[in-house]
Amino acid sequence: MIDSAYLEWFSQHTSDVVVLTWCSATKIDDVLAAYGISPESAQRAYFGDWGLRMLIGRLGNGAVIMDYSVDPTTRAALPALAQYGPCLSIQWIDDVPPLVSYRTETGLVVEFDAMDRDWDPVPDLASVERWITATPAGRETWANSWGLATLITAEALCRAAIDDEWARSAHIGVPFDSSAG
Repeated sequence: MIDSAYLEWFSQHTSDVVVLTWCSATKIDDVLAAYGISPESAQRAYFGDWGLRMLIGRLGNGAVIMDYSVDPTTRAALPALAQYGPCLSIQWIDDVPPLVSYRTETGLVVEFDAMDRDWDPVPDLASVERWITATPAGRETWANSWGLATLITAEALCRAAIDDEWARSAHIGVPFDSSAG
């Protein structure tokens, strides 16, 4: 169950992640293709391994992507990833506010600053508010803790959560020295 204790555990283990993306039905090979990464450059990796540009793990029927780099290919890959099913992505860098994006096969549904939804919402604030209200986290959780709301929404999207078992399992890692695109 997603609660404040889980949020704290998750935040501690993902403090170096720049972009987190949950895809409801995307396979690992689809993720590699969307990022332009050859499967040969990927390697077996574990949650918390050092030297990774990206960690990709199966989660429910989809995948979670933990991107540790400031890489413009992430935004470019999201439309391709969403062709397999809805994707929820959150990115943050240093002092830049967290940006939440939700995409489906038809395109970008909403994108907004998690800390200040009034600032440049896409397509508009009313659409963002409707989407937030319809998420499993609900309006109140988004207002009180965007981090908790993101995790609740992601768990519902993938029908699975990152837990201790997932954290101990082998996943796919992409080292910083691998070429992409």
